[in-house]
Amino acid sequence: MNRDDANFEDLRRAANRRRLVHLVLACTGLSTLLTVGVTREVSIHREVSAVAPASAGDLAGMERRHAELEGLASSHHFWTGALRVRNHLSELTLAIAELKRAVEARERDEQQALQRTREDAELERVRGLVAVERGHYSEALLHFKAALGTSDSAGEGRDSEEPWEHRDQLITDIRALEQWEEERR
Repeated sequence: MNRDDANFEDLRRAANRRRLVHLVLACTGLSTLLTVGVTREVSIHREVSAVAPASAGDLAGMERRHAELEGLASSHHFWTGALRVRNHLSELTLAIAELKRAVEARERDEQQALQRTREDAELERVRGLVAVERGHYSEALLHFKAALGTSDSAGEGRDSEEPWEHRDQLITDIRALEQWEEERR
């Protein structure tokens, strides 16, 4: 083998080594990227799985879950579960809105029912006052008891947040009329 052939063989081996080094570096880089990517995906998946589930009627739990998932989705823009989480967030948003509407409707209905009950109790109280003015004390006692019963049935007793404004006076009037009837017997 002559000298030119030896130099050519050395150059070919050097080129092969460079290609091998480049191949090893490329494989190492790709492996590192894959490892980092998989580790990141697993980490994000664990974070999403750690968010507490919320039952269908639990408004506070649903809002808390929505906020936590929204925070995760905004801090991790690109990952394999992003679309699934975005879809779940949309579903949660709709469910929260429906639940809020239902709660508002129920509260509105309860307020209307309470208002009707207060009006019924007030009507009975006024009937009792009219009966007192006419001197029909037994009839007045029945109306006052009906007013108190109507008021208390709506949860406006002494322990409620907003007891009926006439409740204490009504109790006093009932006791006085009952005492009057006892004395009359």
